[in-house]
Amino acid sequence: MANFNTHFAVSAVGSGMLATLCLQVGFVSSQDALLLACAGVVGGILPDIDLHYSYPSRILFSLFGIFLAFLWVFSAKNETSILQLWGAGLGIYLFVRFPLWTLFQRFSVHRGAIHSINAALLFSLASAALAHHLFAKPDFTAWLLALFIFLGFIAHLLLDEIYSVDFMGHRLKRSFGTALKLVDFKEPIASIIIAIGASVAWYFSPSAGEFLDTLFSKETYQLIMQRMY
Repeated sequence: MANFNTHFAVSAVGSGMLATLCLQVGFVSSQDALLLACAGVVGGILPDIDLHYSYPSRILFSLFGIFLAFLWVFSAKNETSILQLWGAGLGIYLFVRFPLWTLFQRFSVHRGAIHSINAALLFSLASAALAHHLFAKPDFTAWLLALFIFLGFIAHLLLDEIYSVDFMGHRLKRSFGTALKLVDFKEPIASIIIAIGASVAWYFSPSAGEFLDTLFSKETYQLIMQRMY
C-alpha cells in the first residue's frame, strides 16, 4: 500500500487545486477555500485512522483534531471571545487526540471496515451534517466539505490498490483487493454499524438541492472553463 507521505502529498495537492478552483469561480470565500483544502487532506488520511502503529496513528488523529478545531474557530460568530475560541478549539483537539484515538485503537482493525466506500459515505455525510448543524455552514458549503472528504478518501483507497500491483513483476500482491471495497464482509457487524451511521448522517444532513443543481449544471462547467483560461 502507499505510505503516509504519498497519501498526504497526493491529497494536499489535489484538494489544494480543487479548492483554488472553487475559490476562483466564486463558490466559496478564501476562508472556506482553506477549509476545503484541509478537508481534502483529512479525507486522504482518514482510511488509515485505524492504524495500530502508535506514532503514525497519533499523527493522523492530531491532524484530524486540528482540522476540526480550525473548523470551529473559522465558523464561530464574531461575538465569541478569544478565550472561548481558544478553549473550545483546544477541547475539540484533545477529545479527538486522546479519547477518540484510544477508542479506535481498541476496537478497529486496519484495512477492515474503515477501509471501504461504505465508510467514505459515513465520513462525508457526517461532515456535511456537522458542518451545517454544529458549525453553521450554509447547505452548499457543507456539501462541498463532504465532497472534499469523500474524494480524498476514495483517492486514498485507489492509491492503496495501485500500490498493490507490482507492474515490474507483472503480478498482484497479496494486499490487492483489500483497499477499495464497497463493504468489508469479513467484519459484518462493523460494516452494518457504519451503514447505519451513514443513514443517520444522511437524515441529519442539510438540503442537497443547491449543491446538486450546481454540480450538474452546464453553466457551472462553462464558468470553470472561462476561468481556467
